[in-house]
Amino acid sequence: MSDQRELPGESAPQDDLFPEQEVDVVEPRTPVTVRGVAIVSARVMTGLIGIGVAAATIAASALLPLPGIHAVPPSTVITPVPTAQQLVCPGAVVRLSDETGRGATTVSAIGKPDTDYRSSAGSIDATPLTSSDASTGGSASAPIVVSTPPDPGAAAQLLLSGAQSQSVKANDFVGLAAADCGVANGDSWLAGGATTVGRTTLLTLSNPTEVAATANIVLYGETGLIAAPGTSGIIVPARGQRVLSLAGFRPNIVSPIVHVSSSGGQVVANLQESIIRGLDAGGVDIIGPTSAPAASNVIPGLLVANSAAVQALLGRGADYNDVVPVLRLFAPGTGTVSTTINVIPEDATAAGTSFTYQLEAGRVVDVPFSDLGDGNYTVKVITPVPVIAAVRVSTAVVGGSTDFTWLSAASELDDHAQLTVARGPSPQLHLANTTTGATTVTLTAQDGTVTKVALPAGSSALAAVRSGVTYQLTGFDSIYAAVTVIAPGLIARYAVHPPGEGSTPVTVYR
Repeated sequence: MSDQRELPGESAPQDDLFPEQEVDVVEPRTPVTVRGVAIVSARVMTGLIGIGVAAATIAASALLPLPGIHAVPPSTVITPVPTAQQLVCPGAVVRLSDETGRGATTVSAIGKPDTDYRSSAGSIDATPLTSSDASTGGSASAPIVVSTPPDPGAAAQLLLSGAQSQSVKANDFVGLAAADCGVANGDSWLAGGATTVGRTTLLTLSNPTEVAATANIVLYGETGLIAAPGTSGIIVPARGQRVLSLAGFRPNIVSPIVHVSSSGGQVVANLQESIIRGLDAGGVDIIGPTSAPAASNVIPGLLVANSAAVQALLGRGADYNDVVPVLRLFAPGTGTVSTTINVIPEDATAAGTSFTYQLEAGRVVDVPFSDLGDGNYTVKVITPVPVIAAVRVSTAVVGGSTDFTWLSAASELDDHAQLTVARGPSPQLHLANTTTGATTVTLTAQDGTVTKVALPAGSSALAAVRSGVTYQLTGFDSIYAAVTVIAPGLIARYAVHPPGEGSTPVTVYR
């Protein structure tokens, strides 16, 4: 039977066969029985249960976590093509004159250094820079670019290290200079030298890249920031070296610190200082970059030797005041910086010391170390703000030669490293552990000889190493290291730098 409803404005259709009539229909009542009541009750309960199940299902679905929608952007994992590991060795000691002592504006080299280098695997290419202000381009006296080709199939990162040394004895230049071969970069801090009477400090900039570098220099001294013409926009040609006199920027600086930045090609920056006191040669040194400003500076390898002879030099007058050991400090900015200085002995024969110093930020200061007896030390400088730190130490022979060296703050070595020992007398490796846990450093020489050096927490130690030999350092989490060479009246030192960066996979999102 169809269910037809009358829409508004319409009349219901008439059935012609069965005209509409009013009929009273009386339906008989069905008697209520127990079975009927049960059936009705069952149906009601079933409905209620159904409603409850539906409600529970809806509630449960509201509580269940919705499936996560993760939109994964398209990406590609790219492993960069490995690049060659590359270092630059500073080259020969240079001077502002020719070999006759004439031509004060002419830069010339003195002899040539002994250079050693080694890679953990593969071949090595060593090529001198092609141009230099010292006219050494292409010769054995020029800075040397040491590189090893990339090895895409190598299981571990290639390690490359090198070092050079030079014993100089030419008129006013007498001393021992040693340096490691460094990595070119765009930002370097150099602490050392002076431009006072009898002190000549040269800045060398070596560019191993195939494009010219534009270098900018910022000078600081005991009076603060030094404004000087010619310190910006210095062009260092590709595969070339520039040699600049700090006195040409500003004479009579007692305590210079140099900040070098470069764009385009990257450079390796070094200072070279020579001293002459009247008619007496006072030594020569090549000074490598110190670590960037930091709240913790670690300087291993403070070797105090023949201190009685050094103290005797002080009686010769004010020109010898710079033979005493000093700590050079500089804090960028303003205000007063509370500085804690710890001098930690590396052996039982020396006594360390600890003191605080109130450093005026914005000015360079030389803090003397008093009463340090002969021995080996590590200097640790702790400050609440980043600072620059380096140490100068001298050695002498009564009636004989005098020499000095600057100790740059070392960079942290983690997990592994490689170093090459510069050729020279009595080489030693200085190790410092500044962590709260003990460690043991394993030294593996290039011939396979193994030496283990135990370093308790917060301690320093030294190990005898062989001249011209390369060592791999393993078994540690965090240490600092430096190499010294010393003979009566001669001393040199350089810090050990971390391995160069390797190539690791990079995820590129599109």
